[in-house]
Amino acid sequence: MLAGLDCATTSGLALMSGGKIVFAGAFKATGETDAEIFTSFRRWFRATLRDNGVTNLAVEQPLVTDIRAPDRRAGAAPGETHNPVTMKTYLRLYGLRAHAIQIADALDIAWIEVHQSSWRKSFTGNGRASKEDTLALARQIVPGLKSKDAAEAIGIVWHLSGVLKQAQMARPGDLFAGAA
Repeated sequence: MLAGLDCATTSGLALMSGGKIVFAGAFKATGETDAEIFTSFRRWFRATLRDNGVTNLAVEQPLVTDIRAPDRRAGAAPGETHNPVTMKTYLRLYGLRAHAIQIADALDIAWIEVHQSSWRKSFTGNGRASKEDTLALARQIVPGLKSKDAAEAIGIVWHLSGVLKQAQMARPGDLFAGAA
């Protein structure tokens, strides 16, 4: 069983078996503090991976810290940029990521981290596809899907499946490897 995780306070998770999506949903961690949210996430994520026999996991890489966007705040100079993401958001995203990969490691689940543009390119054909584009495509696989988080998780597990298939393919020069 393969799993794709769009890790956030509301995390998308998709499970794939035999090339088919068998689950796609979202989980909102409960709690007011980071500790409560992390505990809620850990309970859900560990049980889900264990109970479904997940063998491989792909986790979306968290936002990078050097994001620059046009500054539209009052008093900003024309052309000025800033990072629109708060440090609290970064800390939570990287904390959830740390818990996810630790849980996978503790359960002997092979895992990879995948950049957003990489999985979007493999899933939609466009590394800059929007959440709406991803949801539209995911609905072709899971009709009636409403969650953008679950849709992104489908894209992530789709990417993981491709990575694993490519790793199993013969490499150039392997055809007669060992023959002499």
